[in-house]
This record gives sequence, C-alpha cells and structure tokens, in this order.
Amino acid sequence: MTLRDRIGRRVIPRALVALSTVRWPRRAAAAVRRALGGRARVQLFVAFDDPYSAVAVLGLADRVAGRRAVLAIEPVVERGIPGDPAVDAKRRYAIVDARRLARRDGLELARTEPLAADATAFLAQWAAAAPQGAVRTAFCAAAMRRLWCATDGPVQPHEYAALWRELVGGEPPGDSAGVRDGERRMRRRRLYDTPVAVVHGQWFFAHERLAQVEHRLDELGWTVTA
Repeated sequence: MTLRDRIGRRVIPRALVALSTVRWPRRAAAAVRRALGGRARVQLFVAFDDPYSAVAVLGLADRVAGRRAVLAIEPVVERGIPGDPAVDAKRRYAIVDARRLARRDGLELARTEPLAADATAFLAQWAAAAPQGAVRTAFCAAAMRRLWCATDGPVQPHEYAALWRELVGGEPPGDSAGVRDGERRMRRRRLYDTPVAVVHGQWFFAHERLAQVEHRLDELGWTVTA
C-alpha cells in the first residue's frame, strides 16, 4: 500500500471521526438547551469606529433574527495590536474593504475617511449600558447604520441621543463600566481586534464570515424557524 493510499484509507477517515467527536458535545449541549427552552448565543465584539463592525452588526442582526438565538453585542473602544505601525493604513483600507463586503447585504457605506476611536467612544458607553439582547441590538444596528451608511459628516451625539430615546427609552447614560468589562472579556479570549463573533466555543472574524456563522448555528441545530 502506497503512502497516499494509507492516508486516504486510514488517516483521513480517522481525522473525520475525530472531528465529529469534537463537535458532538457542542451539538448535545445545544440539544439540551433547546429542550429546556433556551436559545443559542452569538457573542459579538464590536467597535463603533470600525466599519467592519458595522458590516457585522447589520449582517448578523438579520441572520440571527429568525432563529432561537440571542445576538449579544459587546462594545469595546480599545482594540488592535498595541504600537502597530500599520494601524493608519489598515484603518483606511478597512473603509474600502468594508464597502465591498457591505454590498453583499445591499448596504452602501457613506463614509470615506476613518473615524477616531474617541469620536465614537460615547456610543460604546451607551450601548454597554443598554439591556443585552433585542434592545441593545436594535440600538447598535440603528447607530451603526446612521454612523456608517447615512452620513459622512462629524459625529453629533445629540443625533444618537434621539435614537436612544426611541429605542431604549429615557436619557442616554454617562460613563459605563460595561465597556471595560467587554474589553476584559475580549482579552481573556485572546481576541485582539473587532469584529469577532463567538458561537458556542468557535470564533470568527464576523465581517468576513457571516455565512460561516450561519452554518455554525445550523450545525448545532439552531436553524431558521418558520
């Protein structure tokens, strides 16, 4: 038997069996969760100054909506590799690339220049203070749409305060510890940049892997409901 035959007949099948064994506990846990009336959880780390995060929030909000699943958005401000010398070039390229990715979902980005993190930090603070789940998702999606798809002008907090009153209620909060908590959770997972989606133990760069996130949910049995 040649080496190729040995790999084809023995190594590959054993590898496939091993992979299915690894996935099985996740499927079993998901089945138990469903039986108990629970939902899947898609944890999504985002930054408001990041156009890729806009693509991820708007794309996943639609894709998760028809499932027994919760989109748990974790807004952060500090992200990336400390001291990265290419950060400015990456931020400019992100706008060009995010525009391409957004068109998959019929979106058109309006902004042509990067945003500074401190210009949108207040949105992260507000989002972190909103109730997790549908309310936070609605606010984040509306804010991202306005920020990246509706205008190329300066970020005006009063315009987003109106969204807050409409979607969350009351007046926007002040400083929120939730942002620091989200940043710590992101670091504990050894995730360094946004947007990252974590779906029951598996993580994805969400702006590029929307279809794979859907596949992961399908694989675990969290399919679209009629």
